[in-house]
Amino acid sequence: MRKDDRLLLDYSPQRRGVPRGRAALLLSLHADPTTTVGAPENGGVTIYVREVAAALAADGWTVDVVTRRQAASEPAAQYYRGFRVVRVDAGPAAPLANDEIAAHLRPAVEAVRGLCRATRYDFVSSHYWLSGAIGMEISAEFGLPHVHTPHSHGVERVARDPVTLRRIEIERALLRDVPIVTLSDAHVELHRTAYGVAKVDAHVVPAGVDTARFFPGDRVRERVELGLDPDAIWVGYIGRLTPEKGIDDLLRALAIARERGSTARLFVVGGAAQGSRIPELGLLAERLGIAAAVRFVGPIPNAAIAGAFRAADVVAVPSHYEAFGMVALEARATGVPVIASDVGGLRSLVGPETGGDRVPARDPIAWADALERAFAPGELADRRRRALEMRGEGVLAWIDVARRVAGVASDTLARG
Repeated sequence: MRKDDRLLLDYSPQRRGVPRGRAALLLSLHADPTTTVGAPENGGVTIYVREVAAALAADGWTVDVVTRRQAASEPAAQYYRGFRVVRVDAGPAAPLANDEIAAHLRPAVEAVRGLCRATRYDFVSSHYWLSGAIGMEISAEFGLPHVHTPHSHGVERVARDPVTLRRIEIERALLRDVPIVTLSDAHVELHRTAYGVAKVDAHVVPAGVDTARFFPGDRVRERVELGLDPDAIWVGYIGRLTPEKGIDDLLRALAIARERGSTARLFVVGGAAQGSRIPELGLLAERLGIAAAVRFVGPIPNAAIAGAFRAADVVAVPSHYEAFGMVALEARATGVPVIASDVGGLRSLVGPETGGDRVPARDPIAWADALERAFAPGELADRRRRALEMRGEGVLAWIDVARRVAGVASDTLARG
């Protein structure tokens, strides 16, 4: 028996001496909390699940996080930052798009059922609709309080393909039957109107920030670490490189701004080691005539992400939609001005009062205008001042987020 297989057998709270009432099961089928942020399908959800799990563990909970195995070499179970990651077989042991995972939920349900027979969990917290579907079934069978965090919403997708329609129906059932931990006030009305659910048990709990990592620092030193020109004006993009994150729009906006005379440059952090869009985006930059002004850094270790924020003069978040906007929150914590799309949860995080600017999504001309505004004479210094002054405003520590999530589950249990 492999060591990681023994971990699956020897982890119940009772065997580890953890008091009854302190065991949590987090379901994050599509996002492995140990992976590098910025790889395909690993972004804000990865950060959120990882940090909530670690905070619960630090607060005395026994925590299991269930995700899917993405490579045959990945261990079935491992300890990570105080919690256990359990990888289940849900489709081939290879990276899959979220929509592809939807066809492989049944094996994941069976694996989670086995965990629940071996360990007396006190609540299950599911993340994204794929895990929400599993959570509903497990909660009903084992009588576990279940709280769900959507992170994004199927009704926001333009397409109405079979997977999206199935997703919307599952999300509607979750909104109707399960307490919802949502990250922003912006989603409460969406839940009540777009899904046709008259009453949603919604609890707004903003995401947190690890303030021990995300703080202002030496911009020049961080640029040297990333191999960037320390004297240039840099726009930073940190995150996944999928089209809905707006990176293509940002490249087009930079091209327009530079045609108008701007000297701003762009560095891009994110993308998988294999199967990345970096070559495709590099060709786009060449066609736009800005290849020399764009630096594709690629994926970097999670521990280095904060330094990437500090290296930027401004951070761009050009997403077509954001349920919350973890990148914007972490950029703000480092005292860097943010230019963000005027969508979703970003509306509550970014504005002139924080040194930022909100711009229509999918509009490269409007984004080019925003870049020019940010780098107008005297403007950047003023934005930095406001960003530094407001960097801690409304920011929660992850321990507070974790306790609120556990509190929602506890209230659900108390109500019966």
